[in-house]
This record gives sequence, structure tokens and C-alpha cells, in this order.
Amino acid sequence: MAATAVLASCASEKMPVTETKPLLPAFNKAPEATLPTWATQLKTGNFACEMGNKVEVKYEGRVTDGVTLVWKGSAYRMEPVTTSTGAVRLENKGEGLVWIQIPSKSMLLNSKAGQQLANDCKAS
Repeated sequence: MAATAVLASCASEKMPVTETKPLLPAFNKAPEATLPTWATQLKTGNFACEMGNKVEVKYEGRVTDGVTLVWKGSAYRMEPVTTSTGAVRLENKGEGLVWIQIPSKSMLLNSKAGQQLANDCKAS
């Protein structure tokens, strides 16, 4: 009997059809990727290299501002360069410096002189 009374009270109120649709659960949209691919792969910090060489790679400010590489007491602004191999490549075209990171090691090159400055660099 109680059910009949409830149903009767519902029938007396007019409700637009649009308001009778079931509510679907709200799905949270996944946040947009905020970091470029190279930034998610870049290892930062101090690197110990062959022959006692040391390199430091760090962000100064936002990722989009580039990366700072410290080599022999001087800091260099490095910009990312797209590669087809998936390696992380950072360059300072003015100085000719190129930092390449692959999963097993990193290296610092001088593209103007055509020489390796630091090889077999590993995060320490």
C-alpha cells in the first residue's frame, strides 16, 4: 500500500522528459601531458664520466626554458633537438656543445671541433 501511495504522488507531479534521463557518472578527463617527451626521458643531476670528467645537467626554471649543462665550471644553456632514434639530444649551437643521452650512458661533444669532451657519463 505504501508503494501505491508513493507512485500516486509521483504521477501527480508533471516532470519534463529531459529531467527523467538517468544521470551518467562523470568521468574525469586525463590531464593533458604537461612535459614534452624529451623532458620525461632526460636524466638530470651529476654525471661521472671517463677520465675523471664531470658534467651536471639541471633545469633552471620551467622545462620549456631549456636545460643548463655545467662543464668545467661554466654553465651552458642547452636546447632540445628532435632525434629519430629516441635518444635525448641537447645543443648549444653558439658553443657547439652537444649532450646526448641514451639509456646506458651519456656523452658531451664539441661539434665545432669534432671531438668528444666527455664519454661514458653515468648518473652518480
